[in-house]
Amino acid sequence: MVINYMKGFCYIVLILGFFIFYQQNPIYAIIIIVLFFGVYLFFKSRSSSGSGVFSFLTGRQTQYNTQIDDLITLMMIQQLMNSHENREQPRDEKEQESKANIDKIKNEVLELLDEE
Repeated sequence: MVINYMKGFCYIVLILGFFIFYQQNPIYAIIIIVLFFGVYLFFKSRSSSGSGVFSFLTGRQTQYNTQIDDLITLMMIQQLMNSHENREQPRDEKEQESKANIDKIKNEVLELLDEE
Protein backbone atom coordinates (compact mmCIF):
# COMPACT_ATOMS: atom_id res chain seq x y z
CA MET A 1 0.00 0.00 0.00
CA VAL A 2 2.86 2.34 0.80
CA ILE A 3 4.46 1.39 -2.50
CA ASN A 4 1.35 2.51 -4.40
CA TYR A 5 1.47 5.90 -2.69
CA MET A 6 5.17 6.24 -3.51
CA LYS A 7 4.52 5.24 -7.10
CA GLY A 8 1.76 7.84 -7.38
CA PHE A 9 3.98 10.45 -5.77
CA CYS A 10 6.75 9.72 -8.29
CA TYR A 11 4.28 10.10 -11.16
CA ILE A 12 3.11 13.45 -9.79
CA VAL A 13 6.72 14.65 -9.45
CA LEU A 14 7.47 13.55 -13.02
CA ILE A 15 4.38 15.30 -14.38
CA LEU A 16 5.23 18.51 -12.52
CA GLY A 17 8.81 18.30 -13.72
CA PHE A 18 7.71 17.92 -17.34
CA PHE A 19 5.25 20.76 -16.83
CA ILE A 20 8.04 23.05 -15.64
CA PHE A 21 10.31 21.85 -18.46
CA TYR A 22 7.46 22.45 -20.93
CA GLN A 23 7.22 26.09 -19.83
CA GLN A 24 10.93 26.61 -20.52
CA ASN A 25 11.27 24.57 -23.76
CA PRO A 26 7.94 23.37 -25.14
CA ILE A 27 9.36 21.81 -28.31
CA TYR A 28 11.90 19.68 -26.47
CA ALA A 29 9.31 18.60 -23.89
CA ILE A 30 6.92 17.46 -26.61
CA ILE A 31 9.72 15.60 -28.40
CA ILE A 32 10.72 13.83 -25.17
CA ILE A 33 7.11 12.85 -24.40
CA VAL A 34 6.61 11.50 -27.93
CA LEU A 35 9.88 9.53 -27.71
CA PHE A 36 8.90 7.99 -24.36
CA PHE A 37 5.47 7.07 -25.72
CA GLY A 38 7.02 5.56 -28.88
CA VAL A 39 9.51 3.49 -26.86
CA TYR A 40 6.68 2.34 -24.58
CA LEU A 41 4.57 1.25 -27.59
CA PHE A 42 7.56 -0.51 -29.16
CA PHE A 43 8.38 -2.58 -26.08
CA LYS A 44 4.71 -3.24 -25.36
CA SER A 45 4.22 -4.60 -28.89
CA ARG A 46 7.37 -6.74 -28.62
CA SER A 47 6.26 -8.25 -25.33
CA SER A 48 2.74 -9.13 -26.54
CA SER A 49 2.15 -12.37 -28.41
CA GLY A 50 0.86 -10.70 -31.60
CA SER A 51 2.85 -8.96 -34.26
CA GLY A 52 2.79 -5.35 -35.30
CA VAL A 53 3.06 -2.04 -33.52
CA PHE A 54 -0.59 -1.88 -32.41
CA SER A 55 -0.93 -5.52 -31.37
CA PHE A 56 -1.33 -4.51 -27.72
CA LEU A 57 -4.82 -3.24 -28.64
CA THR A 58 -5.99 -6.69 -29.76
CA GLY A 59 -6.04 -8.13 -26.25
CA ARG A 60 -4.84 -11.49 -25.04
CA GLN A 61 -4.07 -14.13 -27.65
CA THR A 62 -4.88 -17.82 -27.28
CA GLN A 63 -2.33 -20.18 -25.81
CA TYR A 64 -2.75 -22.73 -28.63
CA ASN A 65 0.39 -21.75 -30.53
CA THR A 66 2.60 -21.74 -27.48
CA GLN A 67 1.31 -25.16 -26.41
CA ILE A 68 2.10 -26.61 -29.85
CA ASP A 69 5.57 -25.07 -29.72
CA ASP A 70 6.15 -26.56 -26.26
CA LEU A 71 5.00 -29.97 -27.47
CA ILE A 72 7.31 -29.87 -30.49
CA THR A 73 10.23 -28.79 -28.29
CA LEU A 74 9.55 -31.61 -25.83
CA MET A 75 9.46 -34.18 -28.65
CA MET A 76 12.75 -32.88 -30.06
CA ILE A 77 14.42 -33.10 -26.64
CA GLN A 78 13.16 -36.66 -26.18
CA GLN A 79 14.55 -37.68 -29.57
CA LEU A 80 17.91 -36.10 -28.74
CA MET A 81 18.05 -37.91 -25.40
CA ASN A 82 17.14 -41.27 -26.96
CA SER A 83 19.74 -40.93 -29.72
CA HIS A 84 22.34 -39.84 -27.15
CA GLU A 85 21.65 -42.92 -24.99
CA ASN A 86 21.91 -45.21 -28.02
CA ARG A 87 25.31 -43.75 -28.90
CA GLU A 88 26.67 -44.12 -25.37
CA GLN A 89 26.14 -47.86 -25.15
CA PRO A 90 28.79 -48.79 -27.75
CA ARG A 91 31.17 -46.26 -26.26
CA ASP A 92 30.76 -47.87 -22.84
CA GLU A 93 31.51 -51.27 -24.37
CA LYS A 94 34.60 -49.85 -26.09
CA GLU A 95 35.75 -48.26 -22.84
CA GLN A 96 35.34 -51.58 -21.02
CA GLU A 97 37.31 -53.37 -23.73
CA SER A 98 40.08 -50.79 -23.60
CA LYS A 99 40.20 -50.97 -19.78
CA ALA A 100 40.38 -54.75 -19.97
CA ASN A 101 43.19 -54.48 -22.52
CA ILE A 102 45.06 -51.97 -20.32
CA ASP A 103 44.64 -54.23 -17.25
CA LYS A 104 45.93 -57.19 -19.27
CA ILE A 105 49.01 -55.25 -20.41
CA LYS A 106 49.59 -53.95 -16.86
CA ASN A 107 49.45 -57.48 -15.47
CA GLU A 108 51.90 -58.72 -18.12
CA VAL A 109 54.31 -55.89 -17.29
CA LEU A 110 54.04 -56.62 -13.57
CA GLU A 111 54.70 -60.31 -14.21
CA LEU A 112 57.78 -59.43 -16.27
CA LEU A 113 59.06 -57.13 -13.52
CA ASP A 114 58.45 -59.79 -10.86
CA GLU A 115 60.50 -62.34 -12.84
CA GLU A 116 63.60 -60.23 -12.76
